[in-house]
Amino acid sequence: MKGQRSESMYVMSAEVAYVDMTSKNETADLWHMRLGHVSYYKLDVMMKKSMLRGLPELEVRTDAICAGCQYGKAHQLPYADSKFQAKEPLELVHSDVFGPFKQASNGGMKYMVTFIDDFSRNVWVYFEKEKSDTFLKFKEFKEIAESEVDRRIRCLQTDNGGEYSLNEFS
Repeated sequence: MKGQRSESMYVMSAEVAYVDMTSKNETADLWHMRLGHVSYYKLDVMMKKSMLRGLPELEVRTDAICAGCQYGKAHQLPYADSKFQAKEPLELVHSDVFGPFKQASNGGMKYMVTFIDDFSRNVWVYFEKEKSDTFLKFKEFKEIAESEVDRRIRCLQTDNGGEYSLNEFS
């Protein structure tokens, strides 16, 4: 490609670029990608108003959908609200393990495990040196929480991480 330098930027011309030689097989989709996935509507306007030298007059379907654009705009949809809501403390406890942290604490802790009571939204946080300590922290949490409210934990909900699949949790 050839381009004229304008301060700290090179201005390229599609007319002198190698793409000019391949104009027989050009499509609106190809130009959509070449121009950084510009919207098909704007691409159509650019063609009709001859805003870019070397941009051929092509048929543009403004309702076209580019898979790359869709992938780039994709995001996680929110989870549906749960139909179940705990009616008493410790009926449902949510738990997750986070880590390893980049920097271990002064005590050498690299992980943390949380336990959240669905009913009260109380949160217990425990720090651990290894993920394998999760069951020990659960036993510690269980003893404290059950004695506080004089009820037993009925259900422990997790993300099925490996730390929860140990036989001890069964």
